[in-house]
Amino acid sequence: MTEKLIGPWYYEQISLGFNYRMTELQAALGSSQLKRVDDFVSNRHALKKRYDALLEDLPLTLPYQSKDCYSSIHLYPVQIDIAKKVDKSRKQIFIELRENHIGVNVHYIPIHMQPYFQNLGFKEGDFPNSEVYYQSTLTLPLFSSMSSEQQDKVVTVLGKILQ
Repeated sequence: MTEKLIGPWYYEQISLGFNYRMTELQAALGSSQLKRVDDFVSNRHALKKRYDALLEDLPLTLPYQSKDCYSSIHLYPVQIDIAKKVDKSRKQIFIELRENHIGVNVHYIPIHMQPYFQNLGFKEGDFPNSEVYYQSTLTLPLFSSMSSEQQDKVVTVLGKILQ
């Protein structure tokens, strides 16, 4: 993988994993959390809607949500318009956000660029759309108990970095 695609978020899949089973304790915890899943998802939808409004004027492409689907809003990935409006690399933006205590991340490195799959014959350039998306996308923090103040901080810091 080229150096420009590697950052503090980088990881490698060297081999396939295993299908691990959860413990009884984990199952009990999961069962208790299922009683609250509708509230968790509802909160995430409200946070996504708020992010959409707060970020609409920044040089970003916001995540699309089809009206025909109901997502759990697991992640909030944004694409940075580096080519046209932003004078920093995605890596620079990532680092500056982290330096400001914003738990930004990158989801996910295209699977064909992982060592395990490259050993099977896949190579960089095989899936150019996924590579372009990977090069320009950051995942902003989003969790069901996120407060308006926390979300405001993310937006304010990101806005300053993108200026």
